[in-house]
Amino acid sequence: MAKKKDNVLVYEDTEKILEYLEDKSFDMIDYINDNSNSTYTLIRKFITHSDLPTFGKRTGSSQTIEKNFLYYLSVDEMTEIEERESKEFETAKQSNITVPSLFYEKLGIEQLQRREGPQDSQHNHVLINEYAQIFLVNQTIGFFSPKYTFKIFEKLDKIVNWNLEDCDIYINDSKFTPIELRHAIHGIGTSADIEFHKLRHNIFKNDSLILLIEETSNNEKKLFILLDKNPRFFTIIDETNQAYENYLIKGKRIVELYTKEMVEDEKTRKYQNSWRESLAEEMMNYTTVEGNVFCPFTYIEGNFEDIGTLYRASHIKSYSDSDVDEAFDVNNGLLLVANADALFDKHLITVSEDKELMFSFLLEHDVKLKAQLHLTLPIFKMVLNDHRMEYLKEHRRIFLEKEELRKK
Repeated sequence: MAKKKDNVLVYEDTEKILEYLEDKSFDMIDYINDNSNSTYTLIRKFITHSDLPTFGKRTGSSQTIEKNFLYYLSVDEMTEIEERESKEFETAKQSNITVPSLFYEKLGIEQLQRREGPQDSQHNHVLINEYAQIFLVNQTIGFFSPKYTFKIFEKLDKIVNWNLEDCDIYINDSKFTPIELRHAIHGIGTSADIEFHKLRHNIFKNDSLILLIEETSNNEKKLFILLDKNPRFFTIIDETNQAYENYLIKGKRIVELYTKEMVEDEKTRKYQNSWRESLAEEMMNYTTVEGNVFCPFTYIEGNFEDIGTLYRASHIKSYSDSDVDEAFDVNNGLLLVANADALFDKHLITVSEDKELMFSFLLEHDVKLKAQLHLTLPIFKMVLNDHRMEYLKEHRRIFLEKEELRKK
């Protein structure tokens, strides 16, 4: 059973862990299957502003928003979001990655508590390697490199004077790279962890940190560190997350198989849920509140972990008409509240070439109804990238066809 709290996901069942890792790392899956006598705990958390290193974020009111380097947003986008929400993005001086107490419990580490007095009077940093062997899972690190980080900076017009050598981590030729890691009062990762410190130059807000703890039958412990990019990363660099795409293509084929056999699709729901969660992770970039998402048509906002059932993963090009590449393409979807999803799915609303909401004549002039449905504000246009607009051409074409039929 998965346990979620404060945007942290925990799995302690090996089968669920294997299922979760299907679109992350087959090397890790092979390892778990080869070491099935061990017990495993998986902890996944979204990287928050507080988790970012100080060199990658704004840390106080004296600094401008331009200092938020490790965000998948341009300065103009961040400014627009702050103006829309009448709230600034948070600031934080903490530079460690916060992890839940379960992490320390599983590794047998006493969690440090802050003492009275200044920062330099606090505990020495604890070397986690004294409690467990620690490895990076190489297969998940490829996109976390200066090559891609500086491509993001270029695409978002961010001026960052970093030395490339300070950001390029050493990875060995095997499946797993040993790494050193420390524990401080606020979490894991310090400047003394040289390779991990380099890696953190390439970890952005809302990326996922996955910590897999193994306890062997001999009571030895290992910690595997996996990383996963936020879906917005791939839209910005205009590349495909091949592992995720292959996973969802498999899901599309399985869904079709079970639909044809008229079998209960419980086995297929994980693929649809994974796609919906990707849409939610993308929307988390566009709000000043950690873990919140909102509907780009209605602006109804909430914490996805708390009230995620309010939102639907709405296909632009219908699922039945999509090929395996399109079915779970994150740009072929919008995260909409249920009412907006129902109207969009029935082509009673669509999006114009100018990125404005278009209404069927059936509700175009019903001002009261549109107000009740929260459909009176301009669309949140940042989410309407070029890929989505291509899909929306087809949605708009069907909308116009249906309008002609409805008028008859």
